[in-house]
Amino acid sequence: MKKIFAAIISAVLILSIIPSAVFADFSGTLAAESDGATVTLSWEKASGAKEYTVYYRRAGTDDFKSLGTFGSLKLKVKKLTSGAEYEFKVRSDSGEETPVLNITPETGKKKSATASDSDGFESAADAVKNMGAGINIGNSFDSCGSWLPKNATVKQFEEAWGNPQITKAHVEALKDAGFGAVRLPITWNYVSDEKGNIRKDWLDRVQKVVDWILDEGMYCIINVHHDTGTEGWIHASESSYKNGNARFANIWKQVAERFKDYGEKLLFESMNETLNDSNDWNSKNTNDFKIITKWHQKFIDTIRATGGNNAVRNIVVNTYAGSSSDYSINNFELPNDTVSGHMIMEVHNYDPQGFTWKNVGYDTERSEWGTAQEKKNMEHFISTLAARAKKLGVPAIVGEFSSDNKNNESERAEHAEYMYKTAGKSGIAVFWWDNGDHNGCRIFDRTTGKITMPKIVEAIIGATK
Repeated sequence: MKKIFAAIISAVLILSIIPSAVFADFSGTLAAESDGATVTLSWEKASGAKEYTVYYRRAGTDDFKSLGTFGSLKLKVKKLTSGAEYEFKVRSDSGEETPVLNITPETGKKKSATASDSDGFESAADAVKNMGAGINIGNSFDSCGSWLPKNATVKQFEEAWGNPQITKAHVEALKDAGFGAVRLPITWNYVSDEKGNIRKDWLDRVQKVVDWILDEGMYCIINVHHDTGTEGWIHASESSYKNGNARFANIWKQVAERFKDYGEKLLFESMNETLNDSNDWNSKNTNDFKIITKWHQKFIDTIRATGGNNAVRNIVVNTYAGSSSDYSINNFELPNDTVSGHMIMEVHNYDPQGFTWKNVGYDTERSEWGTAQEKKNMEHFISTLAARAKKLGVPAIVGEFSSDNKNNESERAEHAEYMYKTAGKSGIAVFWWDNGDHNGCRIFDRTTGKITMPKIVEAIIGATK
């Protein structure tokens, strides 16, 4: 049916460009007037833009299709089907995009419609701006292991990597310390069947912790985590997508439906660090990158289709492998969305790895940080990320960042302070990866809720005020 529809549209749409005056500012507004089977679209000029690509689809179909790229601010679309609902949007070459406009042309009737950004939900840019200091509760809900029996309890899964179950007291301790946002990584592989049907007791437990976080007034990001990576079932390959996209969509459908009435401080993140079939962390294969976008598109389409607040909920999409390399950042492309202003770009950063990690064979292990070159490298990373995010028209976050404990808390605090402060100047929020391991990057005791690395916490909170 989709192919037939596409063929019909290709045959009957007749486009004519109408000269238009240039507006002073771009506010995202897209307007339309229909007269019978003809719709005339008009939009405001985007800052720095020279060309605009117009997209359409018949309401109820999956994919937007391009009507072409134009230098004008108006476009006439003729010979549409009377009584059929159409959706249009416009993207500028400077990376800005209008909200989706819906209109149903009818023979003999004149109609007008306007799409605007006033959907009543906090924008992604405002959310990132308001997050403040971010932190992960890692190695808890994302824990997994094939050694656990299929009927393992929720407690067994959550404690599989050595941490106690998350407590309300721990969540309260994060808030009391000054953190404003929590990323809650979640692995679904061992708590769902081959079709993606999630165990109710697991989803109930996730909801309870999400509620604790939101009750403290913090932002909460939940995702699909170790279903990706070297041991995961989600890969950046056509075969993986073909075999797994239905399961992926079913997982997100259940999660989205469970939380569809939750407010704007709950965000959904598509997936974590997704690799190709070769587990190449540094891939420069454009096909790998395209498959990442394909997974993200399935995620967005699934979330938006559940309705409620999910129609406009802020969502997060990662680069290939979550990589913060120049190549991965500069070649990252956004999936399409049905709304404008509700998408966030995410990368992870553990540089320099000789400082942040232990036993790294490809870098010299060291416990000191802060040379002029190291600071310059961090500044370059942030400026590269900020520039790409701006070009794509979205805000950005560093979803994971931290350093392992080498009895060098002061050095680690300086490293963290520089990252949070540098990122903050570019409007980028940063999330410390706390894995609960004292020899790793733990800064809170999961049992007592006490701060174990006060210099690091003080540096992070101080840098985000």
